[in-house]
Amino acid sequence: MAVEKILLAHIRRHNTKENADRLFYERVDQGSNTHLRPGSTLIAAMGNHWFPDSQEALLKMAEFAYEAGFDYGFYEEKDACYRPYDALGTMRNMAYMKAIREGWENILYIDNDVLPPESALVKLLKHPIPIVSPIIVYSDGLDHGLTMPKMQQNAGLVMVTSCVLSFLLLKTIVFLPWALGGFWDNALGSDESYHFAQLYQAGHYPFVDTDVVVTCQSPPHYPLDEIDRKDLKDVKY
Repeated sequence: MAVEKILLAHIRRHNTKENADRLFYERVDQGSNTHLRPGSTLIAAMGNHWFPDSQEALLKMAEFAYEAGFDYGFYEEKDACYRPYDALGTMRNMAYMKAIREGWENILYIDNDVLPPESALVKLLKHPIPIVSPIIVYSDGLDHGLTMPKMQQNAGLVMVTSCVLSFLLLKTIVFLPWALGGFWDNALGSDESYHFAQLYQAGHYPFVDTDVVVTCQSPPHYPLDEIDRKDLKDVKY
């Protein structure tokens, strides 16, 4: 079956797996917040410029989650950028509005270059917390000025103030105060720290599951690096 057909086939809300019933009644028995499809996740790719093996790895991960009883949808948010990265905020806003509108319990933001182990999503879904990321490392072995690639692995959950967005799982309820869109900003300077500061104001901290490691095939990019410095030679401050 062609990849396009596979993607369409799995944007669905029905899971006949026995594990799906187990997940539902576990929450009922625990007195936890219930959901029609516990752990259901919209996997939202930011763009369609796939690196080698990334899409295949994500589909394997999604199927592993489905076999464990978790519904998923897998789709690509079209690249809306005119200049590099200038519309990523709009793309991320479109994704969470879609997740809320379609009734998913979670949204997993992913970049087109990630190589997750097949159990990555299932492991993250086991945590009853609203925001969680794996450790992100880069295939060139460098940390690119970030602390996350240097975090101690296999140390359980660690609360952090912010993290990269390359592979980030959030409960859609986090975005309800911004249900009409507008949480993610496109402006230069509105980086991860700014957005996580907003989430902290709403009572949410991100966690990193140090038992899960996801590799990115390209280094992180910072929008300010994309500005040609000669364009600023006549700017007066």
